[in-house]
Amino acid sequence: MKVEISKTFSIRAPVSKVWGLMTDVKKVSSCIPGAQYEQDMGDNKHSVMMVVKVGPIKSSYRGEVSIRSMDQENHIIEIDGKGTDTKGKGGATMELVGSITDKGDGTSEVKGDSTITIQGMLAQFGSRMIEDVSNQLFLQFTASLAEVLEGNGKNLVNDNQAADALSGVAVALAAIKGVFGRLMDKLKSKKE
Repeated sequence: MKVEISKTFSIRAPVSKVWGLMTDVKKVSSCIPGAQYEQDMGDNKHSVMMVVKVGPIKSSYRGEVSIRSMDQENHIIEIDGKGTDTKGKGGATMELVGSITDKGDGTSEVKGDSTITIQGMLAQFGSRMIEDVSNQLFLQFTASLAEVLEGNGKNLVNDNQAADALSGVAVALAAIKGVFGRLMDKLKSKKE
Protein backbone atom coordinates (compact mmCIF):
# COMPACT_ATOMS: atom_id res chain seq x y z
CA MET A 1 0.00 0.00 0.00
CA LYS A 2 1.34 3.41 -1.01
CA VAL A 3 0.39 6.64 0.77
CA GLU A 4 1.43 10.16 -0.25
CA ILE A 5 1.55 12.73 2.52
CA SER A 6 2.29 16.47 2.39
CA LYS A 7 2.67 18.52 5.55
CA THR A 8 3.56 22.17 6.16
CA PHE A 9 4.04 24.00 9.44
CA SER A 10 5.63 27.17 10.78
CA ILE A 11 8.03 27.40 13.68
CA ARG A 12 9.34 30.45 15.56
CA ALA A 13 13.02 29.95 14.84
CA PRO A 14 15.44 31.15 12.16
CA VAL A 15 16.07 28.94 9.12
CA SER A 16 19.68 28.23 10.16
CA LYS A 17 18.57 26.81 13.53
CA VAL A 18 15.76 24.73 11.98
CA TRP A 19 18.07 23.47 9.20
CA GLY A 20 20.72 22.52 11.77
CA LEU A 21 18.25 20.34 13.66
CA MET A 22 16.40 18.89 10.67
CA THR A 23 19.62 17.76 8.95
CA ASP A 24 20.96 16.04 12.09
CA VAL A 25 19.33 12.60 11.99
CA LYS A 26 20.27 11.81 15.59
CA LYS A 27 18.74 15.04 16.93
CA VAL A 28 15.61 15.01 14.77
CA SER A 29 15.01 11.32 15.66
CA SER A 30 14.65 12.36 19.29
CA CYS A 31 11.59 14.43 18.27
CA ILE A 32 9.78 11.56 16.50
CA PRO A 33 7.42 9.49 18.68
CA GLY A 34 8.61 5.90 18.90
CA ALA A 35 11.97 6.56 17.18
CA GLN A 36 15.28 5.63 18.72
CA TYR A 37 18.54 6.55 17.04
CA GLU A 38 21.00 3.65 16.99
CA GLN A 39 24.14 4.54 15.04
CA ASP A 40 25.86 6.50 12.29
CA MET A 41 26.72 3.99 9.55
CA GLY A 42 28.80 6.45 7.48
CA ASP A 43 28.06 7.87 4.01
CA ASN A 44 25.03 9.79 5.39
CA LYS A 45 23.34 6.54 6.47
CA HIS A 46 21.93 6.02 9.95
CA SER A 47 20.39 3.11 11.81
CA VAL A 48 17.11 3.88 13.61
CA MET A 49 14.57 1.75 15.51
CA MET A 50 10.90 2.79 15.18
CA VAL A 51 8.04 1.48 17.30
CA VAL A 52 4.47 2.14 16.10
CA LYS A 53 1.39 1.01 17.99
CA VAL A 54 -1.89 1.02 16.08
CA GLY A 55 -4.78 -0.29 18.12
CA PRO A 56 -3.84 -3.78 19.34
CA ILE A 57 -0.87 -4.07 16.97
CA LYS A 58 2.57 -2.92 18.05
CA SER A 59 5.21 -3.08 15.34
CA SER A 60 8.92 -2.47 15.69
CA TYR A 61 10.89 -1.55 12.60
CA ARG A 62 14.66 -1.73 12.37
CA GLY A 63 15.42 0.90 9.80
CA GLU A 64 17.99 2.77 7.82
CA VAL A 65 17.73 6.46 7.00
CA SER A 66 19.84 7.82 4.15
CA ILE A 67 20.30 11.46 3.25
CA ARG A 68 20.18 11.33 -0.54
CA SER A 69 20.96 15.01 -1.04
CA MET A 70 21.25 18.27 0.91
CA ASP A 71 21.08 21.69 -0.68
CA GLN A 72 22.29 24.00 2.10
CA GLU A 73 21.86 27.17 0.05
CA ASN A 74 18.16 26.53 -0.71
CA HIS A 75 17.51 24.47 2.46
CA ILE A 76 16.19 21.39 0.67
CA ILE A 77 16.87 17.85 1.87
CA GLU A 78 15.97 14.51 0.29
CA ILE A 79 15.78 11.48 2.56
CA ASP A 80 15.18 7.79 1.89
CA GLY A 81 14.13 5.45 4.65
CA LYS A 82 13.46 1.76 4.85
CA GLY A 83 12.52 -0.48 7.70
CA THR A 84 11.77 -4.11 8.30
CA ASP A 85 9.40 -5.39 10.97
CA THR A 86 11.56 -7.08 13.60
CA LYS A 87 9.11 -10.03 13.61
CA GLY A 88 9.42 -10.41 9.83
CA LYS A 89 5.78 -9.45 9.22
CA GLY A 90 6.29 -6.61 6.77
CA GLY A 91 8.20 -3.48 6.11
CA ALA A 92 8.02 0.10 4.98
CA THR A 93 9.89 2.49 2.73
CA MET A 94 9.77 6.26 2.63
CA GLU A 95 10.95 8.97 0.27
CA LEU A 96 10.86 12.48 1.70
CA VAL A 97 11.66 15.87 0.21
CA GLY A 98 11.79 18.58 2.84
CA SER A 99 12.32 22.31 2.52
CA ILE A 100 12.69 25.20 4.93
CA THR A 101 11.78 28.77 3.94
CA ASP A 102 12.45 31.99 5.83
CA LYS A 103 9.13 33.80 6.34
CA GLY A 104 10.94 37.06 7.12
CA ASP A 105 9.48 37.58 10.59
CA GLY A 106 11.75 35.32 12.62
CA THR A 107 9.76 32.24 11.69
CA SER A 108 10.48 29.44 9.27
CA GLU A 109 8.08 27.38 7.18
CA VAL A 110 8.87 23.67 6.98
CA LYS A 111 7.35 21.62 4.18
CA GLY A 112 7.62 17.89 3.67
CA ASP A 113 6.33 15.75 0.82
CA SER A 114 6.64 12.02 1.36
CA THR A 115 5.67 8.78 -0.27
CA ILE A 116 5.35 5.87 2.12
CA THR A 117 4.93 2.26 1.02
CA ILE A 118 3.82 -0.22 3.68
CA GLN A 119 3.63 -3.99 3.48
CA GLY A 120 2.52 -6.45 6.13
CA MET A 121 0.22 -6.17 9.13
CA LEU A 122 -0.01 -2.36 9.24
CA ALA A 123 -1.01 -2.26 5.57
CA GLN A 124 -4.17 -4.20 6.49
CA PHE A 125 -5.54 -1.11 8.21
CA GLY A 126 -5.80 0.73 4.90
CA SER A 127 -4.66 4.14 3.73
CA ARG A 128 -7.21 6.11 5.80
CA MET A 129 -5.94 4.60 9.05
CA ILE A 130 -2.33 5.15 7.96
CA GLU A 131 -3.18 8.82 7.27
CA ASP A 132 -4.77 9.10 10.73
CA VAL A 133 -1.63 7.58 12.29
CA SER A 134 0.53 9.91 10.21
CA ASN A 135 -1.46 12.93 11.37
CA GLN A 136 -1.02 11.89 15.00
CA LEU A 137 2.72 11.35 14.50
CA PHE A 138 2.95 14.75 12.81
CA LEU A 139 1.21 16.54 15.70
CA GLN A 140 3.46 14.92 18.29
CA PHE A 141 6.58 15.55 16.17
CA THR A 142 5.83 19.25 15.58
CA ALA A 143 5.05 19.80 19.28
CA SER A 144 8.36 18.21 20.25
CA LEU A 145 10.27 20.10 17.55
CA ALA A 146 8.74 23.40 18.68
CA GLU A 147 9.70 22.66 22.28
CA VAL A 148 13.29 22.01 21.26
CA LEU A 149 13.61 25.02 18.92
CA GLU A 150 11.35 27.54 20.66
CA GLY A 151 11.27 26.37 24.25
CA ASN A 152 13.72 25.39 26.88
CA GLY A 153 15.48 22.76 24.77
CA LYS A 154 13.73 19.87 26.48
CA ASN A 155 12.32 17.14 24.30
CA LEU A 156 8.65 16.33 24.93
CA VAL A 157 8.74 12.94 23.25
CA ASN A 158 11.82 11.45 24.82
CA ASP A 159 11.26 13.09 28.22
CA ASN A 160 7.86 11.39 28.37
CA GLN A 161 8.28 7.77 29.49
CA ALA A 162 4.85 6.89 28.08
CA ALA A 163 6.00 7.87 24.59
CA ASP A 164 7.96 4.68 23.85
CA ALA A 165 5.64 4.24 20.89
CA LEU A 166 3.04 6.37 19.23
CA SER A 167 0.20 6.45 21.72
CA GLY A 168 -2.36 3.75 20.99
CA VAL A 169 -5.07 5.81 22.72
CA ALA A 170 -4.25 8.90 20.64
CA VAL A 171 -4.31 6.86 17.44
CA ALA A 172 -7.55 5.15 18.38
CA LEU A 173 -9.17 8.52 19.11
CA ALA A 174 -7.85 9.97 15.85
CA ALA A 175 -9.11 6.94 13.94
CA ILE A 176 -12.56 7.13 15.55
CA LYS A 177 -12.70 10.86 14.80
CA GLY A 178 -11.64 10.20 11.19
CA VAL A 179 -14.19 7.41 10.67
CA PHE A 180 -16.95 9.46 12.31
CA GLY A 181 -16.06 12.50 10.17
CA ARG A 182 -16.14 10.43 6.97
CA LEU A 183 -19.53 8.92 7.94
CA MET A 184 -20.95 12.37 8.64
CA ASP A 185 -19.65 13.61 5.27
CA LYS A 186 -21.37 10.68 3.52
CA LEU A 187 -24.63 11.35 5.33
CA LYS A 188 -24.48 15.04 4.40
CA SER A 189 -23.82 14.26 0.75
CA LYS A 190 -26.79 11.85 0.63
CA LYS A 191 -29.11 14.53 2.02
CA GLU A 192 -28.07 17.04 -0.63
